[in-house]
Amino acid sequence: MAAKKPEFLYAICAACAVCSQIYPLSCIEMTKTDYDALRKAYPVLAAEDRCTACGICKRACPVEAIR
Repeated sequence: MAAKKPEFLYAICAACAVCSQIYPLSCIEMTKTDYDALRKAYPVLAAEDRCTACGICKRACPVEAIR
C-alpha cells in the first residue's frame, strides 16, 4: 500500500505552523487563505515532489488536523 500525502482539515486546524516547521524538506508552507474571516495562514503542501508521506507532520499536529 502506497503512503498517503497529507490532507489538511482546515475546519479544525489551529494555524499554528508546527507542521511546516517540523519537516526537514520544507514541503509544507503556511499560506494566507480566504478560508476564514481572519484570513489566517493555513498549511498547504507546496512542494508535493519533496513530500515522502512519512507522517512526521501528522504526528506533530497538536489538534490532529492532518490525515
